[in-house]
Amino acid sequence: MTGNGEKNRVVVTGLGLVTSLGNDVKTTWRRILESKSGISRISKWENLDGMIARYNLPNPFPLIAGETKNFKIKEIIQQRKINSTREDLKRIRQIDPFIGYACAASLEAVRDAGLALPFANSAKVGVSIGSGQGGVQTWEEQHRRMMAGKKLSPFFIPRQLANLASGNVSILLGTRGINLCPSTACAAGAHAVGQAFRTVQLGLNDIVIAGGSEAAITPLNIYGFHSLKALSTANCDPEKASRPFDIGRDGFVMAEGAGILILENLRSARERKARIYAEIVGYAETADAYHITEPDINGPVNCMNLALEDAGISPEMVDLINPHATSTPKGDVNEARAISKLFGSNNGRPFITANKSQIGHALGAAGAIEAVLSALSISDSIVPPILNLEHPIEEYAELNYVRGKAKPLEINVAISNSFGFGGTNACLAFRKFNN
Repeated sequence: MTGNGEKNRVVVTGLGLVTSLGNDVKTTWRRILESKSGISRISKWENLDGMIARYNLPNPFPLIAGETKNFKIKEIIQQRKINSTREDLKRIRQIDPFIGYACAASLEAVRDAGLALPFANSAKVGVSIGSGQGGVQTWEEQHRRMMAGKKLSPFFIPRQLANLASGNVSILLGTRGINLCPSTACAAGAHAVGQAFRTVQLGLNDIVIAGGSEAAITPLNIYGFHSLKALSTANCDPEKASRPFDIGRDGFVMAEGAGILILENLRSARERKARIYAEIVGYAETADAYHITEPDINGPVNCMNLALEDAGISPEMVDLINPHATSTPKGDVNEARAISKLFGSNNGRPFITANKSQIGHALGAAGAIEAVLSALSISDSIVPPILNLEHPIEEYAELNYVRGKAKPLEINVAISNSFGFGGTNACLAFRKFNN
């Protein structure tokens, strides 16, 4: 809190990304604006066709994903952390990929913000990184070892715990403020950013490295979601498989990666003369209280409404919605209903994008990645398109979807939605920064 009891203003001063379209913000953002897709046949498993027979998998089985490509954490740490130590490089041999993605995106965001390491007052610098599933790659790998009669790694537990992304980032960067890990399914990254926003707003931390990370593209995990009938099986045309709000959508495409934002007290940012991408002005979290996997309209409507109330913004002021929009039959209809109920046609606004059409659904990292992209839309005055939206859901075809190619657009207010199993919801409200 400020000296007169008012809440601190919170701004975004740095961004970091690892996605299926690139291992940094510049590459990912360029390819998104070029209407590229990062979705392809899975390359990190053994022979895909052979797997179906070997494990007696159902046919069709999802064999596509939004994988990261050419990701090398050792090289990234050496490049992005000038004072990297032998201990830093030793530690990365003991981490699950989801931890590596978080470390890489955090280092990029810190550098982008112009923050020097070590931090001047590390007790006021925190970390809040969510993950829906943590180290599931480690779980499966170590289970295979046990079943083969081999010893387990002594690093099994610290590699798979969901909070070890935030823990390792804290150690890597030397932060001593908050160290949080929301694990709220596909809303985890957005909840992590929202909780970070609150701690800076209340003066508990001056800076928080906030976001989400996930590396859950594994055979068991894919099979599990497929058993729920949640995944697309459009294996013959991967780039067209993720189709939010399109009548031909048949499920989401799993992805991996990380998104990190540097959230900073405005006073601190001004003192440093930092570049400001956007200001976070509102946040809300609600529950559907309805079903563990089935969506319900009331939770999303309440969440968006509360986030706008928190920001002191009316629905008519919103220029852009970055929805959860996973490309599932029920989820997309429910969110379209919620948007229509709260915003109506609104004279052609707000515009709607859907980043999962290009990069896939990164589960607990998705909300953080989309928060990064929302901040970039505000900063660069441009909105990415929704790929593969050829025939919108008929009942909600009047919603103002951005289709085909990126749209230059002045964005003053944007909201970003994330929803997760268990009926958990998050909404972040961003505004163009004005002195």
